[in-house]
Amino acid sequence: MSERSERAKRHGGIASAADGHSGVADAAGGGGYAGEIRTGLTVTAADGTVLVADLVLPDRLPAPAVVVRTPYGAAGGLPEARSLAEAGFACLLQDLRGRHLSGGVFVPGADETGDGHATLDWTAAQPWCDGDVFLYGLAYEAYAAWCAAAHPAVRGIVSRQPWPPAGPPALDDELWWRTDLGAGRATRPGLYEATLAHRPELAALIPAAAVTGTWPVDVGPWPVTPDTYGPAARRMTGAAQVTRVPSLHLGSWYCRSARTTLRQAMASPYAEAVVGGWASALTHRLQPECALPEPPGPHPFALALEWLDAVRRDGHPLDGVRRGGCLLLGTGRWTDADPVPPHRPAWTTPPLGEEGMRPGEGGMRLRHDPADPYPSAPHSADLAPLADREDVVRLGVDGPLCWHGTARLTAAVTVSTEATARTHTGTRTEAATTHPGSGIRPGVTTGAGVELVVTLVHERPDGAATRVADGTASIGPGASRCEIRLAPVAMELPPGHRLHVELTAGRPPRYPAPPQRAEILLHDVALHLPRPRKGAFA
Repeated sequence: MSERSERAKRHGGIASAADGHSGVADAAGGGGYAGEIRTGLTVTAADGTVLVADLVLPDRLPAPAVVVRTPYGAAGGLPEARSLAEAGFACLLQDLRGRHLSGGVFVPGADETGDGHATLDWTAAQPWCDGDVFLYGLAYEAYAAWCAAAHPAVRGIVSRQPWPPAGPPALDDELWWRTDLGAGRATRPGLYEATLAHRPELAALIPAAAVTGTWPVDVGPWPVTPDTYGPAARRMTGAAQVTRVPSLHLGSWYCRSARTTLRQAMASPYAEAVVGGWASALTHRLQPECALPEPPGPHPFALALEWLDAVRRDGHPLDGVRRGGCLLLGTGRWTDADPVPPHRPAWTTPPLGEEGMRPGEGGMRLRHDPADPYPSAPHSADLAPLADREDVVRLGVDGPLCWHGTARLTAAVTVSTEATARTHTGTRTEAATTHPGSGIRPGVTTGAGVELVVTLVHERPDGAATRVADGTASIGPGASRCEIRLAPVAMELPPGHRLHVELTAGRPPRYPAPPQRAEILLHDVALHLPRPRKGAFA
């Protein structure tokens, strides 16, 4: 990674674009292009749907082709396409079915296998193509690439921060993607933020089905669940397992696609994986209020371009040994380590200090008020202003601290929630709960539970605090034990920095909060951190 990083740095810095492509001006689209650009090319899918594409050709033909099938608008990929052409590739940028200039209806997760194969049949047969095709894609584009990976013309795949995300759905991120990028025929950058700025009361509806009919665009079935994109995720992982061509997997620890990146890299037999902390519209969309640092390092497109060029010229060592590089959040240090965490790691359990806890009998207590739930914030927001709220259990540990992979939190939990219960007359309703002394009126046992959210927060010496990873679990009423798995990350917490562990009842709009008042009593709380491979981060 180190040698490749140094070379790639010369191609440009970290992207900070409002969409997936336009932030690559420094890493793509240099001034030496002398090829040809053709627009309005058409490919006919098996059902007769016409798919429209632009083509950027190098000065020497025939050439190997890079195909990008995108829902984000082919024009946005032209800077990258010009850089690919300068490197000797023909680049085809195609609007997906139902998006921008292409016919049909866009249904996320559908049609990409058939449409992709039709496009690759057409591409490989063109006189400007030498018969070799590489697939490249960011986010949903990466999913479309994997759906077509079994085509016999494919020689390699670059998968960057792939869709769909794995793990518990983050509702605010998902609604942002559907609003700005994934709904209708065209992208609408900025619409999500503009909608909430104009009507902030809509934020309370994001976790509920009530967003349907009140939002400015049709976002499809809502809310999403962990099973919403299950078929698409299984299709993509299955494609990675059977594909026998080299692949480059580019991910970001700041993006909820990190888990998908790692799964694809583990499934692919000839993979190279690099996971950094690259900025994107999703993780850094707060602009001047952004508290999340952009770590130094190579631009992901520069890595992709160099990998494509190397595989075209020299091939790829198909030895089954995964190669790559890994950024350590906290210190911002790049290493040559495999970013895929150990399969069976050793664990460490750091001592957690209590921070302003409200003591309860046998544990720590948090109380949830549905009229004022503990809020989430965009990924890049400074979370320090929320630290003094009373509806959160906060624990902490000081650096130095290092882990790599999926942290786990275990705890004994007692949940009491308010419910509506009829009296013996059947004519009155009153609040009821299983827990006395909670401020909720005593009465019958309730069957309602809560979504317990764990958020790891990195506090820097300057006081800024940003989210590192989070996870959720549905906890039923009464007493139980729980284990919550968090998003994977590689973290090296320096001395003088602090890690906070925050537990809340939901965290809207990111995760739904209980619609009724609730009290949660926690004890035996432990954070289990997976240790890096021995010597990996030395």
